[in-house]
Amino acid sequence: MSGTTEPTPEITRTGCAQCGTEVRGLFGRYACPGCGWVNHYSEGHRDLPTAEDDPDYGRK
Repeated sequence: MSGTTEPTPEITRTGCAQCGTEVRGLFGRYACPGCGWVNHYSEGHRDLPTAEDDPDYGRK
């Protein structure tokens, strides 16, 4: 565990690139409930956490 605090979740919104429905997501990552469109993870507003960031990482 890195000991840093998690950022406050940022809820963002945009129009679905496929059907135009307004979608909301966390940190710029979206999935449309209407048509199933999902944006690529690299389009998010910040890096995704790593496995080591998971408090259960390494537990058996």
